[in-house]
Amino acid sequence: MSEIHPISGPTGAPLSGAVQRTQLDAASMAPSASATQGAPRTQMQDRIELSEHARHLDRLRQMPDVRQSKVEAARNAIADGVFETPDRLRAALLKMLDEIEPG
Repeated sequence: MSEIHPISGPTGAPLSGAVQRTQLDAASMAPSASATQGAPRTQMQDRIELSEHARHLDRLRQMPDVRQSKVEAARNAIADGVFETPDRLRAALLKMLDEIEPG
């Protein structure tokens, strides 16, 4: 499986909001050489909207690595028939969902 990398802004920090491509009139911005010559120029800015799916993938990417000792202990308990109780499965599922979607 390929790694999932966050989309980051110009400072390297992950983007939390949307970025939008808009046209800005040069007269509304700081004066430039072209604006003083009477030729209006426009500047393009980008906009990106992250889907809920992309946000979910980012949360998955931020989850801690697998602790192999815990996996082995669970496998042994399952093999011995002492792990699969409805209460334990429900607790494990709720904890996993809490890690994915806190709050």
